[in-house]
Amino acid sequence: MNSIVFIIVTFLFSVVCFPQSQRELYKESTEAYKNKNYVQFLKITQKLDSLRPSHPTYTYNLAAAYALNNESEKAITVLEKLVLLNNKVDFEKDADFDNLKATPGFANVIQMKADLNKIISHSEKVIFLSEKDLHPESLFYLSNQKIWLASSIRKKKIVAFDFKTGQCSDWFAESNFSVFAMKADAKEKYLWVATTAMPEMIGFSKEMEGQSEILKIDIKTRKIVKRFPVAGNHVFGDLVITKDGDVYVSDSGEALIYKISGDILSVWLDLKSEAFNLQGITFDRNQSKLFIADYLKGILVIDVKNPQNRNWLTFPKGATVKGIDGLVFHENSLFAIHNGVKPIRVIQYNLNGNQISDFKIIDNNRPEFDEPALATVVGGKLVFFSNSPWKAYDKSFNLDPTKFENPMLYQYEILRNN
Repeated sequence: MNSIVFIIVTFLFSVVCFPQSQRELYKESTEAYKNKNYVQFLKITQKLDSLRPSHPTYTYNLAAAYALNNESEKAITVLEKLVLLNNKVDFEKDADFDNLKATPGFANVIQMKADLNKIISHSEKVIFLSEKDLHPESLFYLSNQKIWLASSIRKKKIVAFDFKTGQCSDWFAESNFSVFAMKADAKEKYLWVATTAMPEMIGFSKEMEGQSEILKIDIKTRKIVKRFPVAGNHVFGDLVITKDGDVYVSDSGEALIYKISGDILSVWLDLKSEAFNLQGITFDRNQSKLFIADYLKGILVIDVKNPQNRNWLTFPKGATVKGIDGLVFHENSLFAIHNGVKPIRVIQYNLNGNQISDFKIIDNNRPEFDEPALATVVGGKLVFFSNSPWKAYDKSFNLDPTKFENPMLYQYEILRNN
């Protein structure tokens, strides 16, 4: 096995708190590999992969384990998955794959890796925002007032911005925490806002860690009507609102979906036993189905009236389940922003019932894209910020302005391109 993999995982274990069982299992797997007990190596690696899907090291090791046990087809399948997660991984010269290198399947994986380097550009840049250190996460259009809003991770606020010039002005600045998602009710009376304490925000303290809060803001007065706080280990990242005014909130900290109905916040669905890191959340056209992205497992479809009826979407060959942040439904398609893979991709998944029928890559490997997050659809256009300065913070969470550009707004004309 490529020694780089062991170096990477040693680093990962030093900075990420993995469950003790995973650390122990990984140690057992490396011992089995070193002792050339490849049957045991495969068995343990399969278990690790089930505990932590789409982990780059576990996926790599699983491909190697299959190859070393002469299960060539399974090895190729996992290599394809690995490349879709990260096409920068160097596996071509690894001796563990020697028995695959003359096969057509291995050549296909090499070609897939090369294809992912190609730049695909369908969305177009609209403007730069004037406030460079805003660190936007989401945007929303108030159609009644014809006002564009952007949320701020860094400054714990919401700004209004001019869609033609990018000029920003404060719209709301009373949040205690970083502002993530924003959605208005059907009549645009209230703006519902997901906020979470993040170390990247100004004024963060250790005591705030794990706290999240939903804000209900009167759009006319821009004042908070009610706060819905939770403490523990929570990250309120996205939300969606029904026509009747019920609010559904994704929590990536605890893999829970919350519901606010009648101004009461409660856990609607506990997914801790089947999900890992919940992200974007969206309804279908008639709001009978709820789609929610998991950063590791893909997209879960939930029957709103009978939430026990749910299933994970099966992704077509050539697509990856990993790394979906923003998720938006429009005209029987799901638009997904994959910012947790290399290269970053924006993809349209066309639906047939509860399944993905096919997909289209809107953007791929664009050098100007750096962790785009949430998106919205307005007037048949998918709109999102293409860059976020998450990588520009130092270890003390100071933001280095030399390492990022002003927020860039992009749009993709769905109706024209479909």
